[in-house]
Amino acid sequence: MKSAKHLVMVLAAALTTSISSAEKPIINADEQDQPQAAYPGGFTRPPSKGKNYNTWIGAQGADVGVASPDTARLPSRVDNSTRAEYPPIYKQRWGTCGQFASVASIFTYEMNVLNGTKADSAHTRFPAHFSWNMMNRATNTGSEAYHGWEVAKRIGIPTAASYGGVRLDKIGIWPNGYRIWREAMEYRVSGYRYSPAHTVAQLNEAQGWMFDRNAPAPGKEVIGGIFALDGRMGELKKVTRIIPEGEYAAGEDIWTRWGPSGYGHGITCVGYDNQVGYDVNGDGKITNDQDINEDGKVTLADWERGAYIVVNSWGPKWSSDGKIYLLYSAMIDPTWKRGNYLGRAEVKRYLPRRTLRLKLSFSDRTDLRMTLGISKDPKSSNPDHEMKPEAFNGWPLFGRANAGHVPLAGPDNDAALEVGIDLTPLFEKLEPGERERSRIFVRLGRAENSKAKGILHEAGVRSYDSDGTFQKEVSLEIPSKAFGKHDIEVSGLAWHSP
Repeated sequence: MKSAKHLVMVLAAALTTSISSAEKPIINADEQDQPQAAYPGGFTRPPSKGKNYNTWIGAQGADVGVASPDTARLPSRVDNSTRAEYPPIYKQRWGTCGQFASVASIFTYEMNVLNGTKADSAHTRFPAHFSWNMMNRATNTGSEAYHGWEVAKRIGIPTAASYGGVRLDKIGIWPNGYRIWREAMEYRVSGYRYSPAHTVAQLNEAQGWMFDRNAPAPGKEVIGGIFALDGRMGELKKVTRIIPEGEYAAGEDIWTRWGPSGYGHGITCVGYDNQVGYDVNGDGKITNDQDINEDGKVTLADWERGAYIVVNSWGPKWSSDGKIYLLYSAMIDPTWKRGNYLGRAEVKRYLPRRTLRLKLSFSDRTDLRMTLGISKDPKSSNPDHEMKPEAFNGWPLFGRANAGHVPLAGPDNDAALEVGIDLTPLFEKLEPGERERSRIFVRLGRAENSKAKGILHEAGVRSYDSDGTFQKEVSLEIPSKAFGKHDIEVSGLAWHSP
């Protein structure tokens, strides 16, 4: 989009805030499909979790299709990328588009909205490469938006300040330093959701999310949400047009359809504009009430007016300012079902009460196996409850999208890595009076048929108060440091009295 946009907006101020009566769509019966959550394929949630996995279950906001606010409240245009909470437009490095959309853009924006902060420094921006390097097999490969959101649910995301930037200059690197892992625990995703966008009712819900999250609050500042999209980017010249002179937003770039070929590409939908349009069928008119695709009915697929505002991670100079319009009708493509859905996320702040600090090395991090346990009996030799951290068990959640068959610290790096793991979920399995007397267990080994090996250098249980202030660390005795051919297990009390 070009700077002339602002002049066009001023000239268009006299336009009605809704589609003119001559352009009101004729809605067919089958166009009444209501807003709904949807999981149409493996790009929307981990297949390993099964069909009953509700990705929104931990969120506090209204689910898709639950709230039905009056559409009359919606303005003609919303662009959340102009808000101070939204980060700069990035130029991605390698196949990280999904993480630049879901984490560097959406997670950053949502966390700043939650915290009441601005995305104006590395301390309030979040890296795309932290989640990407968790499960990219330590190679230059793509990822889905939900990969980042699941990492944020289960581990968290550190700030770009502590991580070393929004992106790194090496692939497959895991951060070294307990402080980084501990900071990540504070910034989480509470839930995420995909929804279709192929009917007018679903479009209205999406616009409501972008305007006020479909949760009007009279007297309070209106702050909307944003979406992750999955576009097909092959042969873009065939679908990219320039809005002609004399039309609203003249001179701007617009996609009339997804590309006719190519693979998926993660991009971010930051808003919409109901006045933007393009004469797709070349009849000299921009209409929303003509059957331009000749399927015998008039639906959202026939609309030539109304577009999403999209941010691409190809740099701020792409399409003049890194943004482009995408016709509402372009989101209805039977040949590219991935592109017909919108992904949203809700974030939260979280303070762990108990953590595990480990310093270890291992020759193949996907083959690493780690089990953490807790017993209410401080003298017990067996845990009452156990958990297996995803990142330190080869990311079974993501299946083929594993951590890579490289050393724990990253490719060609055999050095020991200091990490942090949240133990709070384990402690919460005990009654409050049992937690201070509990015993912690750490078992390390390797996958079946693996020849990987490692060394456990240090292990300690850290405690924090309800404000997140560090209280103390209790070291776990390590009688045997080497593991691989044989598992090792260390244990110790969770809390030692002074």
